[in-house]
Amino acid sequence: MVHTATKILSTRAVPGGESVDYWRHVISDAFVPLEAAAPEPSFRGEVRIDRLGSTLVSRVDAGPHRVRRTKAMIGASERGYYKLGLQVRGSCLLVQDGREALLGPGDFALYDTDRPYTLAFAEPTAMAVFMFPRERLRLTAAGARQILGQPIRGDDEPGSLLAPLFRRLVGLLGSATSPMPLADAVLDLLSALLSEQTGATPDSLVLRAQSYIDAHLSDPGLCPDSVAAALHISTRYLQKLFAEQGTGVAGWIRNRRLEQCRRELSRPGLTRPVSAVGAAWGLPDAAHFSRSFKAAYGLSPREFRARALS
Repeated sequence: MVHTATKILSTRAVPGGESVDYWRHVISDAFVPLEAAAPEPSFRGEVRIDRLGSTLVSRVDAGPHRVRRTKAMIGASERGYYKLGLQVRGSCLLVQDGREALLGPGDFALYDTDRPYTLAFAEPTAMAVFMFPRERLRLTAAGARQILGQPIRGDDEPGSLLAPLFRRLVGLLGSATSPMPLADAVLDLLSALLSEQTGATPDSLVLRAQSYIDAHLSDPGLCPDSVAAALHISTRYLQKLFAEQGTGVAGWIRNRRLEQCRRELSRPGLTRPVSAVGAAWGLPDAAHFSRSFKAAYGLSPREFRARALS
C-alpha cells in the first residue's frame, strides 16, 4: 500500500492542564501551524492520520475547542494546500475571508491554508479532514473565490455524491486496503463537480495549453516556450493566462509529470525500473526526478514504490 501506517495521536495520557498545549502541537504537526484554545483545561482529543503521498486523510474526535490560523503563521509556513472538513458528528463554524459556514453532520466545506481561518467547535465533535495541494482541484481563481468557505450540504448535489466517498476514505484508515486509488478518484470527482457548480472553467486557451501539456509530458523538451509556440502565442501571454488561474506554466508541467509518475509507481503490476518511470514522463535525470518527487510527496520514488509493494 502506498501510504504511511495510520498514526494515532491522543491527549488521553496527557495531564489535563497540559492537554490543550499538547493538542496545539499535535494538530500543527499533522496539518499546518495553528493556535488552539478550549473552554476546559481537561480538554480531550484524538486524531487518526494517513498520508497518501501529498494528500492527508484524517479523522479528528475532540471536545469543545477552537483552532485558528493567523497571517503570521501563514507567512512563516505557506504551503499551497486546500483543506476539506467533513462534519461527522456535532457541529463546526468555519470562518474565512468574512464568510461563515455552519456545518452539521454530513456537511463539508473547502478552505485555503494560506488564508487566515478559524474553526470553532462548541460541542463534542468528530470531523474528517482532508488536505491536498491546490493544483489537485484545477479550480480557477474565480471558481476558488466562489467555493472557499461556503458550506456544501450533505443532502444537496455535489454533497450527496461526495460525502459517502469521503466517509469511505476515512473508514479505510488503518485497514489493509490501500486508499490511494479511491483518494485519486474522489479528488478527481470533487474537481469536476466543483468546476461544474461554480461555472468557472479556465480560459479556452488555458484548456488547450493543458491538453497539449498532458499529450506531451513524455517529451523532455516540453517547456513554457514550446507550449506557447504550439498555441501560436507569446510565452509572456501564456504565463499571464496561467497566473490568472493561480499557477505557472513550468510548475503545471512539473506537477503533471510527477502526478503521472506517482500514479504509475502505485500500480501493483509495474515492471519497469523506477528511473525508467521518470524518463517515460519527461524526467530523464534520475537524481533530479528523485529530488523533485521527494519534495512533492515526502518520499523518494524508490521509497514510494517499496511501500506500494509492502
